[in-house]
Amino acid sequence: MKAAHGAFLAVACALAPPILLAFGAPPGAALVGCPVVWGLGRAAGAGRALALVLSCAVSLALYTVLLRATGWDEAIYYRPHERFATWGARLGHRAYQPGVRVALREPYGDLQILTPEPIAEPREVVFRTDSEGFRNDADYDGEPWILVGDSFVVGVGNSQEEILQARLAARGVRAYNLGHPGGPLDYEGYWRSFRSRHGGSGRLLLFLYEGNDFPETVGAREQPDWWQAIDHTARGIAAPFTRLATYRVTRSLLARIAAGRALSDGRQVRLLTLAGAPMAFLEREVAHARAPELEDMALTDASFVRLAPELAAVFFVPTKYRVYQPWVAPEETLPDASWRHLDSLCREQRVPCFDLTPALVERSRALLPSGLLTWWRDDTHWNGEGIDAAAQRVADAIAALGDRS
Repeated sequence: MKAAHGAFLAVACALAPPILLAFGAPPGAALVGCPVVWGLGRAAGAGRALALVLSCAVSLALYTVLLRATGWDEAIYYRPHERFATWGARLGHRAYQPGVRVALREPYGDLQILTPEPIAEPREVVFRTDSEGFRNDADYDGEPWILVGDSFVVGVGNSQEEILQARLAARGVRAYNLGHPGGPLDYEGYWRSFRSRHGGSGRLLLFLYEGNDFPETVGAREQPDWWQAIDHTARGIAAPFTRLATYRVTRSLLARIAAGRALSDGRQVRLLTLAGAPMAFLEREVAHARAPELEDMALTDASFVRLAPELAAVFFVPTKYRVYQPWVAPEETLPDASWRHLDSLCREQRVPCFDLTPALVERSRALLPSGLLTWWRDDTHWNGEGIDAAAQRVADAIAALGDRS
């Protein structure tokens, strides 16, 4: 009897964390379920503890059925990034789910959810990933150029035929997309992991975004090796559960509740008129573009120095406000703190460095008389025209390096 009691309690304790995780609990909080169930079993009996856990499992199954029946399991996402981003245990960093093949309609960009003003630009998006979870039509096949960076390299908000490596391919440049949202420390991790899988293949082209890489604000932080090992192991174990609709819907709803009105009261967005219609700019990126000096660049700089010997070239991606400032605020003169810092760093490390701002401004100038843009009005990301302008500059830079392929 005592052995059966212990077995029931052990099963209940083992089931509690994955069930809580599937419901949307953070991994750390899910682990608390084990001692809680153990305490309940000791106080009220193993049978009751197991019955409680099994009833939670039934509730989870009903939750899953409800989400599938109502369509919430897919409707909760407005773009593929949130729907398919995950932890790649084999890679040791975040990526997208492998083998994705979807075509969908994005109703709006990432700035529409921050303002009540109707600025949405619906778009049709084809989104595909390779077997490693990167946004490529096929697996790595010896492409000579490896594109590393954040959502601008991924092509968030744009269809597969519009993203950077596709635009480069049209110019005779074979490139592989190793991009995923993050920061400089993440980019370094993507590259190291890629090299561990594919050896010395490919030359690294690094894209740094003015909006959140100067300094790093959205990605990884430096951690001791032992902590990274624990963190990566825990993420790998939790990854299958975090891909469940129940986890993602719960986390999304909790995030929206926590943010409250701050998500849509408009304070995070600046609306300015361009070509006769409103265009949205993220306030913190406007403030960053206007900053005369940079602070807290130590992590970014240290990562850059470590990567420098392997960098074929670096490209500076400006914010939307920097590109369109000549038209929306012509009386203003913006400082170049981020580009000046990067240019100085590149000179110190003897790395070729290219500013994409002039190419994007020039393309914007050419398009405006026709009412066309290089950025989405409702998004922080460039559109197909902006990507094409950047691709031309990248292709020219590769040619200047004397090693075009």
